[in-house]
Amino acid sequence: MSAALLGAAMKAKLGSRTRKLVLIKLVDCCHEDGTHIYPSLATVAEDAECSIVTARRTLKEFVAVGLLRMVREGGAGRRSTNHYEMDVDLLFRLRRPEFWPALEAAALHDPLPDNDDEDDSSHAQGAGGAVNASPPCETKGNTVIPYHGDTLSSGALRVSSDETQPLSRTLKESERERAHERGDTPTSEGEPAGTAEVRPSATLDDFRKAYPHAGADEQAALASAWATVPFGERWAAIDGIPGFVSERKAAGYAGRLSGPKYLSGFNWRHVPKQAADRALAQAAGAFVEIKGWSREWWLMLLARIADGQRQKISFSVQQADAGKSISVAAGDLTAAVKRIGELQPYRCDGPEIDAWRPWLGAKGARIPVFKGDFRVFLPGALPPGRKDDDGDDGVTF
Repeated sequence: MSAALLGAAMKAKLGSRTRKLVLIKLVDCCHEDGTHIYPSLATVAEDAECSIVTARRTLKEFVAVGLLRMVREGGAGRRSTNHYEMDVDLLFRLRRPEFWPALEAAALHDPLPDNDDEDDSSHAQGAGGAVNASPPCETKGNTVIPYHGDTLSSGALRVSSDETQPLSRTLKESERERAHERGDTPTSEGEPAGTAEVRPSATLDDFRKAYPHAGADEQAALASAWATVPFGERWAAIDGIPGFVSERKAAGYAGRLSGPKYLSGFNWRHVPKQAADRALAQAAGAFVEIKGWSREWWLMLLARIADGQRQKISFSVQQADAGKSISVAAGDLTAAVKRIGELQPYRCDGPEIDAWRPWLGAKGARIPVFKGDFRVFLPGALPPGRKDDDGDDGVTF
C-alpha cells in the first residue's frame, strides 16, 4: 500500500461515504502505480460496511468514469477475481469537489459496455482477505488511520442507509466539459509534483477524433479494445496514430486498419521500429560517391573481385585512372567492409603493390604503375597464393 495513494483516497470527494470506503479498500490492496488490484466483493463489502450489491455497483461506477480499468475478468474459481488497475493521476484530482460529478457526466457520453454476466464468482470470496460472519451493513466504526494529520469523524466513516446512488443523468453541460480540463488546475498540496503539467486522461472520444474514420468502426468493439489499453499508454496510442498511418502508407498498404485492430494489436508500439527499419533500408539503398584509389575504392574493388563482377572491376579501374569517382549503394559498401575486413596502407610505389599487381590483373583489375607519394590499401603485403618466408600470404579474406 502507498501512503500517498491512501492520502489521496482519504481526500477524494466522491459524493458518497460508501464510495470513499470502497476506494480506500482498493488503494489498500494496490501497488504504488495503481496496479495489481484483485478485490473480493465480500471483503470489499465487509471493509466498506455495505452490501455486496453496493460494492459491485460501486466498482462498476469506478470503471465507468475511468478511475478503474479491468485488466482481466475473473473466472468461476473460488479465488479467481477480476483484475483491475487504477488511474493514479485521476485519483489525485478527485480531491476537487466538482470533479466527480463532471466524471459522471462524461461517462454518460462515453460509456463502457456493461458486463451483465458479472457475478460473485468473478470476485471470489476470500481472495482479498478473510471474511467474518458479521452482517455486511453493520457499523464498524473508524477503521482507517488518518493520513498526514487529516481527520474524519467516526460519523463520516459510517455508512447510512442511503448508500451510493446510480450515476446521475441530469448534470449540466458545463460539468461534462470540466471532466476534460484536468490539466488546467495548479498543483496543490497532496498531489504529486508535476501533476499540473500532465495532460488530462485520454478518453475514447479523443481517440475517435484522432483515428481516421473511427466512426465507421463497430463502436462496441472499439470500446472493448479501448478498455484493454493501459491508462499509461492511452495518449501514446493516440499520439502514435499519424506515425502509424505514415508507415502503413510507406509500406504500400492502401487499405485502412480498423480502430479496434489498431488498439488490440498495440500498433503504436511498433511505429519507432518500423520507422527505423525503413530509414535503414532507405540509407542502404542511397548511393555514395567514392573517390578513386581511396580506402573505400579498394574495398569495393576487392569485394567485386570476390563476387566475380569483372565488368564492374574494369569500370572501377577506368574511372579511378581518369580521376573520376564511382557511385555505389551504401549497403554494398557496408557489406564490403564486413566481407573484406581491415585494409592496410602501403606506399603506392612499394613492393607490396608490385606483388599484388599481377594477381589483380588476372582478376580484371589492371592497376597502373603509380608515381607520387600516396597510399594504396590492401589486405596484406602479398596476394593470395604468394607465400613469404614464413609460409603466410598475409591475406585475411
